[in-house]
Amino acid sequence: MSDSVLAQPMKKYVKPKEFILYLVAIFFYTMMTGTVGSYRNDYLVNVISLSENEVTLFNTLTSIIPFVLNFFIAMYIDGRKKGKSGKFRPLALLVAIPTGILLVFSFYAPKGLTGTMLMVYLVTVAVAWAVCTNFGDCVNKVAIVMTPNLEERDNVISFRSIVSAVGNSAPLVVELVIALMVKDKAIRYIAVASLCSVFGIITMLLGMKTVQERVTYTNEKKNPLVGYGDVLKNKYAWAIIISEFLKSFRGVSTYMGIFLAEALLGPGKFLLFGLPTGIGTAVGMLLINFLLKKFNSKVLYIASGIYSVIANTAAFAIGYTYFKNPSPALQIVFILFLFLIGLQFGASNLLPTMFQADVLEDIELKTGKRLDASLPFVIGIFTMISGTIASALAPQILYGTKVPIIEYVQAVNGVAQEQSLHTKIMLLFFYTVVHGIMMFLAGVPFFFYKLTGKTKEEMHEKLLKQREEYNK
Repeated sequence: MSDSVLAQPMKKYVKPKEFILYLVAIFFYTMMTGTVGSYRNDYLVNVISLSENEVTLFNTLTSIIPFVLNFFIAMYIDGRKKGKSGKFRPLALLVAIPTGILLVFSFYAPKGLTGTMLMVYLVTVAVAWAVCTNFGDCVNKVAIVMTPNLEERDNVISFRSIVSAVGNSAPLVVELVIALMVKDKAIRYIAVASLCSVFGIITMLLGMKTVQERVTYTNEKKNPLVGYGDVLKNKYAWAIIISEFLKSFRGVSTYMGIFLAEALLGPGKFLLFGLPTGIGTAVGMLLINFLLKKFNSKVLYIASGIYSVIANTAAFAIGYTYFKNPSPALQIVFILFLFLIGLQFGASNLLPTMFQADVLEDIELKTGKRLDASLPFVIGIFTMISGTIASALAPQILYGTKVPIIEYVQAVNGVAQEQSLHTKIMLLFFYTVVHGIMMFLAGVPFFFYKLTGKTKEEMHEKLLKQREEYNK
């Protein structure tokens, strides 16, 4: 039977050194994933100059294929026995080096590859990267099992989310520094990926060697397919599923970020665009952490959706005015509004993780199963559908010719082209207003979510007693 520490409600389990090294690992792991999230779209469009149809095909394949593979990955992870090293730590250690290597290859295309062979290469690398990050997400899952203390668990999750937000913006700093020395985007992206890869590998290995998994749960072997059914039967899980399904349509908006940044500030200035949002996200999480002492998570999530509509609409109005009548003052005001937009991510990044942790415990109480990978996979079924639609539509909206919408002009020989006023305004509209609407809709399902406050605390206490039975 597992030698995990039994829960004592007020006892603190996580040691300071362990906590710090874990957060360092999270920072640099997210720095790796943030590099792909921030720059791969621009790499495909403006460095290797794929057409809008090729980008749509790439986005569709790299959404569907990893999802199918993740069906088996999730069953494997949830079916693993918790050994002396834990359930998640060994997997995170195993994929640290491959993840770093594939990050570099995500921004490297061998000379001479064109057409179908180039697409096969790009998709293969992207799918392998997705598989590694599916396993690598165990770095994030560790936060849920580092302590059986509910308050301490939520604290670890909160700081993990804050550090993730900062880490996600870190590649922007690296890219800006390298851009001062290197003008060629292809070389620049390889350099950014290489630096992030080295630091990511080292810190993942160090952090995962240090942390401990302390939550006790049964190692009884059960049919992994039944676990998916248990998730679908849970009424609280459905609030998250529907919310994340709607939220993933914002992928159309986030896709436009780097292109809007160049239109607004010029090439190589994505940091000035993304950093205020990243700082706003971190501040937003700290604010949410404070507000959780006064309001429940459900209320805060719904309120953040309303705030998102207001902040994004105001940002659009400022940006629209700037594009019509350019001035340094309006440019600065718009950048300040990016900070205000970032505040909304405090709720959208932090609270769903807490909701999932609570639903995992509710399912465990009712079924006796820990479904740490199955729950995200089931949620992923629906986010894959909406995310695939969003990623397939985004390049068509950006620079498609059949139904012109934004009418973005691709770079020529690596040189960014001047965009029309119409293009700039439409980029701004999709990045702000559409995003705000999706965030508002994501909050609507939580009007029906009840696993908060006393209900959540009573459920957790019952689960602690149930876990004690595992050690008898």
